[in-house]
Amino acid sequence: MNWPGPILTDSGGFQVFSLATIRKIHAHGVEFRSHLDGSLLFLGPKEAMAIQRELGSDIAMVFDDCPPHTATPRELRAAVERTMRWARECREQPRAAGQLVFGIVQGGANEALREECARALTALGFDGYAIGGVSVGEPEPEMFRAVEMTEPFLPENQPRYAMGLGTPAQLVELVARGVDMFDCVLPTRVARNGTAFTRKGSISIKGGAYKADFRPIEEDCDCFACRHFTRAYLRHLLNVGEILGLRMLSVHNTRMYLRVMEEIRQAIARGCFEEYRREFAAHYVPTRKVLLARAAAADR
Repeated sequence: MNWPGPILTDSGGFQVFSLATIRKIHAHGVEFRSHLDGSLLFLGPKEAMAIQRELGSDIAMVFDDCPPHTATPRELRAAVERTMRWARECREQPRAAGQLVFGIVQGGANEALREECARALTALGFDGYAIGGVSVGEPEPEMFRAVEMTEPFLPENQPRYAMGLGTPAQLVELVARGVDMFDCVLPTRVARNGTAFTRKGSISIKGGAYKADFRPIEEDCDCFACRHFTRAYLRHLLNVGEILGLRMLSVHNTRMYLRVMEEIRQAIARGCFEEYRREFAAHYVPTRKVLLARAAAADR
């Protein structure tokens, strides 16, 4: 990959959720059909950890059962019990040299299950802890609530990771709730649709309003796209189907996310995070397109 920074690999638990129509969950793992040739495959805790060990990632995730937003209480209970059992199995597997392993807390919108799962995982003693089962179709307030139900039971001196989240505004709000790490496809997903994130919200560069707009996507951005191209030119690339347009919006959106996180770290270090949070929320207005993309983020 030629990537000099840390690499985190997922275990496949979310993919089990997203491929619900072609899989069958068993006590010791998941059976599913290959989307390429239909062959029968099996993935369990041992297999998931072995793959991540061979990849040699810096952070590996335990194999978990990620239930959908619509899961019944009985299904949630079964998913949490499997997640805790599989986490114990993952904990026993060998690791690559220097590899860290994170546990994943499940439990949906059930406060008692969230607490039970978090306590069980912290008792096992992982290197960090993820809040799973979010961004699976639930409304934003419920997502925030799931994080709030989980965070009090995670160690303060270890990384907390919200899986599959979120928009720039969500990152700020989740840091306020005690989260340290994130992953999300939104920067590149909305870029493929011609949308760019800015401090004031998202803008659709493909729109006619930008036909003669010779400013960069964002005036104070130091990304390659903003330093070299105008909104008008990027609009042209998008509307003629030139792949460079999608790439440049992806570059900008990714840099925008990194800048937000840099600013958050600086604000925390200066002791003015709440001021930063209020100011960010006052200026950031998400568009309907991004709200729809966020709601459809089930294949993150």
